Amino acid sequence: MPGETAITPTAGDVVITATLNDTQVAQDFAATLPTTLPWFRNAGIEYITELPTPLTETGPFYTDVQPGDLVYYNPTASITIIYERTTSVPTLTYMGEITSDLSQFENLPDDVDMLVELG
Repeated sequence: MPGETAITPTAGDVVITATLNDTQVAQDFAATLPTTLPWFRNAGIEYITELPTPLTETGPFYTDVQPGDLVYYNPTASITIIYERTTSVPTLTYMGEITSDLSQFENLPDDVDMLVELG
């Protein structure tokens, strides 16, 4: 689709595919790639990484999170990969989605470094 950017997070030999949308925050993140970030599992539903510097966040905020969503959480300058159904907080910005099988996240370590690249 126009405005989408393909990215590939890789954790060891697990290759994940995803797309970023054309929001400012997603494009700011794309501009930092390639990068390796430390991710941690939270509550068995998501992986979170805190960025070294905040991204430009202009919304819109949303609360209808779905498994596979990539979101930016402004208060902690973090990106979250949601892989299980959950509720939301009102300060998330939708950045894109995981396009590969979400079950890949079940067998990853609780703390894992992921290389995130364009393409």
